[in-house]
Amino acid sequence: MFDIGANLTSSRFSDDLDGVLSDSLAAGVEKICITSSNLEDVKNAKKITERYENTYYSVGFHPHNAKDFKVEHLKDIAAHFNDPKAICLGEMGLDFNRNFSSKEEQILCFESQLDLADSIIKPLFLHQRDAHREFLDILDNYKFNQNQIVHCFTGNLFELEDYLKRDFYIGITGWVCDLKRGKELRECIKHIPEDKLLIETDSPYLSPRKKIRRNEPKFLIDVAAEIALLRKETKESIMNSSFENSLNFFNLHR
Repeated sequence: MFDIGANLTSSRFSDDLDGVLSDSLAAGVEKICITSSNLEDVKNAKKITERYENTYYSVGFHPHNAKDFKVEHLKDIAAHFNDPKAICLGEMGLDFNRNFSSKEEQILCFESQLDLADSIIKPLFLHQRDAHREFLDILDNYKFNQNQIVHCFTGNLFELEDYLKRDFYIGITGWVCDLKRGKELRECIKHIPEDKLLIETDSPYLSPRKKIRRNEPKFLIDVAAEIALLRKETKESIMNSSFENSLNFFNLHR
């Protein structure tokens, strides 16, 4: 399996990251992309990937941190892509649910990173929450050759159709295991084309197990199992296809 999005730079992993990664490998998670949300995250993620062969990282500014973004940061972002383990641009996008940064700050941060995207030609790791229309209005101003994914998709069929029309990949987390919050998402699962479906944990958040508060990459198997149940497929088929899709998305080899 390939966990395409895990926040391993979180302080919640600072005491036992070795064990977390050992457990994930034992559980069948062969590769992990560590999600970065600002430049400090990027530095810490890079250090982790230098220690663990099966890990990679994203480079970018999350909309929550847009208030700290400056246009001059683009040079630093671009420089990180000299490292082959820096495999995607993001996590970036819009989040009007919690508004830790103003809408204006988020839009500037998002558009600035998209302006950079043409020159680095790396896959785009996208975030959207409660900003669907504005998110697409911005993206539709650009034409990219590289792959794009809506990470941690929690939307409805209408939103899913908009993304699939644009040939986006779709990232599914443990949200799909929540019968209440994930109701609309669960209805979407069977409508995602097999070659566009990727799985992720978003660790330490969105645990698929109610009684376990800190999510870990080793629980990716729960996400695969729930998707398989909803699609009436085998768990193994979801594990295999999502792994191949992840390699294709990130332009990686086995």
